[in-house]
Amino acid sequence: MHARGLTYETIRLAAQAVGMDDVGIVTAQRWDSDALFMDEWVAQGLHGNMSYFERNQAKRYDIRELVPEAKTVVVTLLTYGHSGHDYHRTLKSLLYQMKQQILDLWQPLDSGEIFSTDHQHVFCDSAPVLERRMAVAAGLGFIGRNHQLIHPRLGSRVHIGELVLQTEVENAPQPAPVADGCGGCRRCIDACPGQALGRDEWDARRCVAYVTHKCEICQQVCPYNEKLI
Repeated sequence: MHARGLTYETIRLAAQAVGMDDVGIVTAQRWDSDALFMDEWVAQGLHGNMSYFERNQAKRYDIRELVPEAKTVVVTLLTYGHSGHDYHRTLKSLLYQMKQQILDLWQPLDSGEIFSTDHQHVFCDSAPVLERRMAVAAGLGFIGRNHQLIHPRLGSRVHIGELVLQTEVENAPQPAPVADGCGGCRRCIDACPGQALGRDEWDARRCVAYVTHKCEICQQVCPYNEKLI
């Protein structure tokens, strides 16, 4: 007989066991303010040739449209140094291992109690999901001027993964928002070779990484990453 409900402690232990660098949880919901912001961003053409931002808006803004029975999203972080060459494969593998750890620790009578039976429950930069927004809501950092998630301890050189649950989590923590830690710093804005960064927008058309996939200057100059490079 398993415990009455899945606890955050079980999730935290599972994440720790597989080597995740941090973990948080957030209730599955629609992100209305982000929907308005992104619709306007796309309308201005700032997304460049990334036409996928013009599709799947309903799923992007509400993960329950992607996983209808979703109740909770477990958000995980893995640093670049722990991700290997193919971070998609590495992080997804760890998410599946984490799923099994949760099952082993909680021992539900039926795994369908918490995971979608059609396997739509593990994501890593592979679906129309607002990963950074959910990471912020889960208390894992803030969105910096480089428009990356910045974790106070891990910096912005992190990959985000999601494990979607079909159950609520008992004793779930209510994380306090991580305060915007950029202050008066403008290092990333001033160093950006294409002048793609602004406080409230990112112009993909000017971003060297968007064009060549080889620029990380905005992360290299970030004070939060200085000890990590």
